[in-house]
Amino acid sequence: MLATLFVIFPIFPSLDAHASGTDTMETLDVAVDPSLPPFQFQDNGELTGLNIDVLNLIAQDNNIQINYIPMNKDVSIDKLLNGEIDLILGIRYDAALSGKIDYTESIVQSVVCMLAKSEIHKDIQANLNSSFYLASVENNSAELNFLNNLRRVNYNVAFSQEDAFELLLIDRADFLLGVKDTVEYLLNKHNLSNEYTTIDSYVTPVEYLIAVRPENKKLMNLINYGLSRLKLTGEYEKLYYKWVENGEANMARRLERVIRLSLLGAMVVGVVFLVVAAWNVNLKEQVNLKTKELSKINSDLEAQIIETRNNIELKNLICESSPRGIAIFDLDGIISVFNNSALRMASLIEPPIDKSIYDIEPMSLMVRDTVDEVLKNNTAYTCDEFKYRKGDKEYIYRYIMYPLHDYANKLRGIIITIEDITEEKRIKDQMIERDKNRALAQIIAGISHEIRNPLTTIKTFIELIPNKIDNKRFREEIAVVVPEEIRRVDNLIESLIDYSKPKGQNKTTVDAAEIVNSCITLFKPVLEQNDIDICINIGAELCIYCDKSQIKQAVINFLLNSVDAIIEKKQLFPDAQYRGKIAIEGCIQGDAIILKIADNGIGMDEIELEKAYDMFYTTKEKGTGLGIPLSIQMLDMNNCKVSIRSKKNEFTDITLRFSGSSSGGQIPLAEKGD
Repeated sequence: MLATLFVIFPIFPSLDAHASGTDTMETLDVAVDPSLPPFQFQDNGELTGLNIDVLNLIAQDNNIQINYIPMNKDVSIDKLLNGEIDLILGIRYDAALSGKIDYTESIVQSVVCMLAKSEIHKDIQANLNSSFYLASVENNSAELNFLNNLRRVNYNVAFSQEDAFELLLIDRADFLLGVKDTVEYLLNKHNLSNEYTTIDSYVTPVEYLIAVRPENKKLMNLINYGLSRLKLTGEYEKLYYKWVENGEANMARRLERVIRLSLLGAMVVGVVFLVVAAWNVNLKEQVNLKTKELSKINSDLEAQIIETRNNIELKNLICESSPRGIAIFDLDGIISVFNNSALRMASLIEPPIDKSIYDIEPMSLMVRDTVDEVLKNNTAYTCDEFKYRKGDKEYIYRYIMYPLHDYANKLRGIIITIEDITEEKRIKDQMIERDKNRALAQIIAGISHEIRNPLTTIKTFIELIPNKIDNKRFREEIAVVVPEEIRRVDNLIESLIDYSKPKGQNKTTVDAAEIVNSCITLFKPVLEQNDIDICINIGAELCIYCDKSQIKQAVINFLLNSVDAIIEKKQLFPDAQYRGKIAIEGCIQGDAIILKIADNGIGMDEIELEKAYDMFYTTKEKGTGLGIPLSIQMLDMNNCKVSIRSKKNEFTDITLRFSGSSSGGQIPLAEKGD
């Protein structure tokens, strides 16, 4: 203890000096989620609880005024990141916010427990791994992450612990998975202690911290120092006893224990009195009493053993019931957990516990080049598509690796979760090919006439050769016109073959103008048949690293939608003044290449625009609802983000944002219009 005082107190002398040496009181805006009793909640309109009292004492010692603002977690995080508030009180650690938010030392700890009605809690405990149950749980919590891996447990998600408790009360759940101290407080508040039973309390801790912006190191150090001093002086222990140990829920249990002990004491006094009065008569009675006590102790011990075994079985069930492969290994690669799904993927019979992850395929191939990145950056790594060939069969996996921390937030190892998406990828490829064939059929119908025209010209010249072979002008014209018409037919056929033949993904650096011109070559007959003007304005040498075939298919899908939208508008609003127009523009914005496809067709309202991204949603009589979603997926595979703007009966703008580089200025490639 003396060593601890020597280390802690000299570290922050300037903080006390600052607090005592100025009369100016600093004000901090602190966000509080009031749905976490007994740590922080509202009582008669006032915020109170353990966390509130602790922060008030720290503020009082440092001449700081606290302005508490009730708000939920998501809103408070946004406001903290935007600098609108200074602190978030009582928040759990979130690895996704690491680097954006700093956390103080733990202000309070609890554990996770499971709560159910007394009449069914034994059934749930006995049949959790073989029957279907519905749970209530707080959103974005460690408890929810556990439930995500349970195959036979569905759940309703609530915004807070109190909301999750309410779902249990109104029979919207069979059991609740929540924070033990909060659950006990709510049970006592609603006088339901006799109707509900705590099935289990897990070793998994729940820590509540105070969130601070990373640049506010001084404030975080001040709070950490204040917490340490409160714990050293015993003030924290008093507050904890007041709100948790001496809270209403614990008071009721303590009163019950006092009554039992009092009754037991009375019995002992009575027994002693009887022994003193008649030792010989009551000796047998004393022996029987001690035997009963030993039997009760033995029964309690057996119950504790069963409860511990159920704890372990439940944790194993969470892991083993997951359809995803799960493996946990330490910093040296030694495996400690390897579930059944992972065994199937690795074609193993027994879990390779205490063996190296680098000796187990396909996991070794996944972690070999990425584990250093996870350990170095202390962040998760996601691979959306990993191909692995075993024998004559190819498997496709999606996996996530993320760091494993202990209770002190110290890096201990890595967790990898693996999902077999082979069948999903096969179905997706079939859907892409089906949509491509639909577009191809429409294009072929349009260019058949375009091919016939140059063939007719060539045929005419050939028929005139016998009669005009000696005509010099005729020979000059045939030498110019026939090769030009042949090139015209060749370009159409080459573009059609290039679009239609199946390909694997092959990324190269291509010119955006080349892709667009190839699409327009195919689409020109369709545009002319429907009296649609096309205007193209793309910057020179806009180079994109992508799969040319996939980008072309996506652009053609968007052009098909534009043509359909213009035709629909013509049918709904037969106006002689209206003329369909499609504009394609390309330019550089910052470090990105922008392609924009715009039309003045029928457009979409807000509801249609929101659903346009959904698979199988269509407003066309013979539509499939695959065009836009599949195009967006293909573009995403090529580092391209898609955004759509539209207004009903006026326009639709589709913007493709690629990562890439370009040089050169704006030049018009082709133009057809008024």
